[in-house]
Amino acid sequence: MQLVRLDRPVPGAEPADDVVNLVFLANLAAQETTGDTASSTSVERVQHRLRGSTEYDTHAFALVAPDEDPAGYLLLSTPLLEDLQVADAEIILDAAHLPLPGTAFEPEGRAVLGQLYDAAETQAARLGRSLVQTWLLHGADEAPGTGDWADLLRARGYELGLAEIQGVVEIGGEPTWPADVRVDIVRDLRFPSGLVKGVLALYHRASVDVPHGGLHADPVDWTTARLAAAAERVRTTRREVVSVVLSDATGPVGISEITRFPGSEPGIAEQGITMIAPSARGHGYGLELKKAALQAAAAELGATRVYTSNAADNLWMIDINRRLGWRVISGGSGWQKVLDT
Repeated sequence: MQLVRLDRPVPGAEPADDVVNLVFLANLAAQETTGDTASSTSVERVQHRLRGSTEYDTHAFALVAPDEDPAGYLLLSTPLLEDLQVADAEIILDAAHLPLPGTAFEPEGRAVLGQLYDAAETQAARLGRSLVQTWLLHGADEAPGTGDWADLLRARGYELGLAEIQGVVEIGGEPTWPADVRVDIVRDLRFPSGLVKGVLALYHRASVDVPHGGLHADPVDWTTARLAAAAERVRTTRREVVSVVLSDATGPVGISEITRFPGSEPGIAEQGITMIAPSARGHGYGLELKKAALQAAAAELGATRVYTSNAADNLWMIDINRRLGWRVISGGSGWQKVLDT
């Protein structure tokens, strides 16, 4: 079989058949594992990824044999500002090669996987990257890092770096705030000037504090120019973002964000960061901030439930999500391989 690079999407043109097919296969695999459409992606979202930005680039490949449908796809993403040694590999298999959850690969499917990971590592090295990271989706009753696919990664030299828990939170009750704090609801990253400095500090803190386990992740240097560029990407990619900013007398001390992506199922949105500044921790603000974000997502984005994912060892956020009625639908495992130089 041959690895074929897919063309970048042309703005305004119909999506290529391969893009439509890989999204269909990705959603088929995700929904078979989770039993929930909240884990789905969309053609629009993948199109935007493939166009790239100033922060990342994504290369797409199909593994094909003559006169046959693709056996699988590779999406290889490379950060452009931080993590310059990292390439993120996403493997999407044709349904014929994807085993049922909890069962082993057939020899042909295992061979296809091997070819796609060979391609990921070769292309990453050509791009000057020395680390390949990849993620697996696990069923809710399966321990992250187990199973036949995980065993294949270990045999290739990948190490398990991080386990995640993923689930859905319904829109719940109203938050309760003390009198000496203020809450601002901001759309699409267009923060008032008085909030910008504090929000940038919270974004940077999140890049440091959010667990990465054994996966390489550089701290993110947030600036006003970077924030403006991020807001412009929200506009051009037609995402809808709602940010809830908590402030006390010192300025912003907390933020929680929820995004609705174009092409998503109606009513579904995705949780972004929730961060409380160290100076404001220990007051229960995290729970109330997420309640406020869920209410804002319902009012501003039409959300009825929110897909959320967090590290399995992030006990603070797991407790908050459980108190919000979190329904676990899947687990995830993040893997990393150091390439030979």
